[in-house]
Amino acid sequence: MTSAEEMDARRHFAGPVERLRRERGYSLDTLAARSMIGRDGLDRILSCEVEADFSDFYLLSGALGVDPGRLFEGIRWTPPAAGGSGHEITGGGQDG
Repeated sequence: MTSAEEMDARRHFAGPVERLRRERGYSLDTLAARSMIGRDGLDRILSCEVEADFSDFYLLSGALGVDPGRLFEGIRWTPPAAGGSGHEITGGGQDG
């Protein structure tokens, strides 16, 4: 089962990808082709049905022409073992 924090992080990741896709005038099919991620898989990532894996981050950032870290702006991870609460949304992301 996906935790609320994981879903928040997935939504937060999808926000910048969608915004950058629209800014560049890419359709979902165009971004899928540029990133080499199947259209159905990309749609599932952006609708938060599945989480993106490590290679998806690089493929998407390359297709969008941005540093991979830009897709994680506003998300911080502090391991619970280190006294953290896991994912923390700090800003950026969905709305900028």
